[in-house]
Amino acid sequence: MTTVHLAWGQGTRTVDLPQGLEVVDVAPQPVQASEQPLATVARALDAPRGMAPLAELARGARSVAIVVPDPTRPAPASVYLLPVFSRLARAGIGPDRLRVVVARGIHAAAPREEVAALVGADVMRTLKPIQSAPDTPELNDTIFEDERLGPVSIHRVVAAADHVVLTGVVTRHHLAGHGGGAKSLVPGVADRATVLAAHRLTLDALVKPDGSLRPARPDGPQPFRDALRGIAKRFGKVSMLGIVPADDGGIAAAVAGDVVEAHDEAIRLYEARYAHAHAAEPADLVLVGTPAPRDGDLVQAHKSLLAASVYAAPGAPIVWMARAPRGAGHPELLPWFESGSLPRHLAALREQFHPYGLTAYSLRRLAKDHPVHVVSEMGRDLLRPMGLLAFGDPQKALDHALAEAQRVGREVRRVAVLARG
Repeated sequence: MTTVHLAWGQGTRTVDLPQGLEVVDVAPQPVQASEQPLATVARALDAPRGMAPLAELARGARSVAIVVPDPTRPAPASVYLLPVFSRLARAGIGPDRLRVVVARGIHAAAPREEVAALVGADVMRTLKPIQSAPDTPELNDTIFEDERLGPVSIHRVVAAADHVVLTGVVTRHHLAGHGGGAKSLVPGVADRATVLAAHRLTLDALVKPDGSLRPARPDGPQPFRDALRGIAKRFGKVSMLGIVPADDGGIAAAVAGDVVEAHDEAIRLYEARYAHAHAAEPADLVLVGTPAPRDGDLVQAHKSLLAASVYAAPGAPIVWMARAPRGAGHPELLPWFESGSLPRHLAALREQFHPYGLTAYSLRRLAKDHPVHVVSEMGRDLLRPMGLLAFGDPQKALDHALAEAQRVGREVRRVAVLARG
């Protein structure tokens, strides 16, 4: 018997696999946090990729905006902001010319205590970070017209700044290949219309013409990410700080500079830990956990399910840990599960795109392509219309998946484990 530990919020839940199965751990290689995280970030800021150091870039600026991810994107901002502040101080940028902006896209505004936990109590008290405002037109300004997105509007504090530092953790992203970098600008601090226009590009990136899914592979083409980079480059007055995370959420490495060159280097460092898993053969069963804060709601937890599908053979069952204590994540998600057949759902998306409609389509399509056994705090009545098989106990979910595979004559020999999605 093999015991497997799967992420469940801040902790784990366990399942026991029968003997005789080949268990493949496709988790990244262990990565330790730097013993000197401040020095690690400082070195990156002083030796950036593709542009001058931040202390030089910001000299003479009347205002500087620092963009940080919202709490749905785990980031050690309270640590990495300190070297950023010190470099700006060298450039003569004091607190009166500095704003910290939380990039929420079209996520719900984060509670004050969560923002304080993200940036640190001192930053919260002295700089009073603001959150982007996708639904408040008077707080957003159009910076230019894009041939694909139309008017590109972002928070006016960011639009008006003489320099903008985009910060965040660089990890895999189900639509952009990897997060961080240019994504912090658009959709990060954009208005709702711009966010929706940008995410419309993800429809063709995720869904093939026949309606099947093609999740973004880290080593494949990234049309969505390339479009976002193009917007940031055209905006012009940006640099980035990308954090490569350690296993404990700390800082393993940092890269700063140009939104393309620095992002590519951060991706290279991040992907080095996955080199052993890229060639993994499709598995007959996939087990996937979802750690906090990604497990907070179904919209965010869905990303771990999509990641698991990359390793699943056609029709292979998936056991998915999705705690989702906050439920669906957004009221606009659930109505999409009433949109009729999958072809009708896809047609509606192509006619009037919405990112939560795409998430709903992805969930429905994954449930069609794989028996998805979800362990969640959400009720069965909500999960059943999504096509998901709901369980309260992970071992019961696994036992059911194995029993059903045996019932339909499907042999399970190889099991892929993504302990942390």
